[in-house]
Amino acid sequence: MSSSRKARQTGRFTAVLFDWDFTLAYSLGLNVSHIARTTKLFQNYGVVCTVEEVAAAQASLEADMASGKMTGSLRPQKKREIIRLYRELLRRLNHPNDSYEFAYEVYSGYGLLPHFLFDDVLPTLHALQARNFKLGVLSNHSSSVRSTIEKHLGHIIPQSHVTISEVVGVHKPGKTIFQRAASKLGEKPADCLYVGDNLAVDAKAAVLSGGYGCGVWIDRYERPLPESIPHNVHRITNLTQLILLL
Repeated sequence: MSSSRKARQTGRFTAVLFDWDFTLAYSLGLNVSHIARTTKLFQNYGVVCTVEEVAAAQASLEADMASGKMTGSLRPQKKREIIRLYRELLRRLNHPNDSYEFAYEVYSGYGLLPHFLFDDVLPTLHALQARNFKLGVLSNHSSSVRSTIEKHLGHIIPQSHVTISEVVGVHKPGKTIFQRAASKLGEKPADCLYVGDNLAVDAKAAVLSGGYGCGVWIDRYERPLPESIPHNVHRITNLTQLILLL
């Protein structure tokens, strides 16, 4: 795609919204695996487990899903699906409490883990701020993450521009949450650009479901690009490249 075509597509935007997890910030450490992160989260709530045990529990669950014994996803987006996953892992770890209430407590605790901004985040946000773009956050997350976002980005992005799925009761990739997030910024969806690390749930859904003018996939691991993506969905490998699209 030529740079001139990009300029025509993105020049009209007035607002840029971002996913939180692995788009702007990461929890615990850059090289911490998903399994290790889940293990630490469980341990924080008194679950006696090792990385190896959590990996084995997840592998057995994955096998049951593949065989049709269970339905669901190992990377769910919705609150109830995440809590269901945690409850199933707790059962397989033989934890005495696999109640909804306990799993919800763990779910809420994820947003309170130590978080760190990627190095490219503040330079990018400051550059966008200098060009008078409205900035926002839209995340499938528990309400507890709001305080974490405020801690790291409250000086740039006001809480009134933060949309969290648990708070509003709807989730990506559905259209409603994208539209509500745009409305919080006082903008039409077509005037918004959304950036996230999940091509389907973030970048494509923003355009195809939410009606955003552009979706941007932040692919920090430079994975193979699918053969076909919408013309107004772009891939970047460093957040600072976003400036070139605008």
